Amino acid sequence: MYVTMDFFLIPRRLLLPLLFGAAFSLAGCASKSITAFEKGRPVFAPEKYFAGHTHSWGIFETRSGQPTENLTTTTDGHWEADGLHFEQDLIFESGKKSHRSWLIHRLDGHHYSATGTGIVGVAHGEAYGNAFHLDFTIDALPGNPLGHLHMSQWMYYQADGVTMVNRDTLTKAGVIVAQISEQFHKDR
Repeated sequence: MYVTMDFFLIPRRLLLPLLFGAAFSLAGCASKSITAFEKGRPVFAPEKYFAGHTHSWGIFETRSGQPTENLTTTTDGHWEADGLHFEQDLIFESGKKSHRSWLIHRLDGHHYSATGTGIVGVAHGEAYGNAFHLDFTIDALPGNPLGHLHMSQWMYYQADGVTMVNRDTLTKAGVIVAQISEQFHKDR
């Protein structure tokens, strides 16, 4: 018996081995671990970078990378006894505005936790070398758990000491919903 897949005819006895082979091949394309950036310089310390004033500009993209909307942000951060507090204002090309208040704690040499406006629970972060990875759940439809999206942020500190490139991926049930490419600049 044969299984039809578009223009291919695959004998059923070969289908399972082909699927396993494809899965293992894709597993080899897995993302780089945060620890692979350990030797990257300059070292990125989020608690230092976001202390003071930063601004950014970026673009929302569909899951396939098609641009949909520009955005800009400004942040102002300062240290208090309980960690780094920073305020973030987001302005979208459509005119929509949003505000987030963040509190970041450094747990040890590489690990962070954070809470913030619109964040469900606690965000977890890791920093190695010039990279920082932050994972959290965002409440895209406040009050409706069906509106929760997972956000994975990868931040890369650049050699000029003021620029940070940020790449966000938003997913729902493991499926990419949107992406954001963004560049931050720290004002001195």
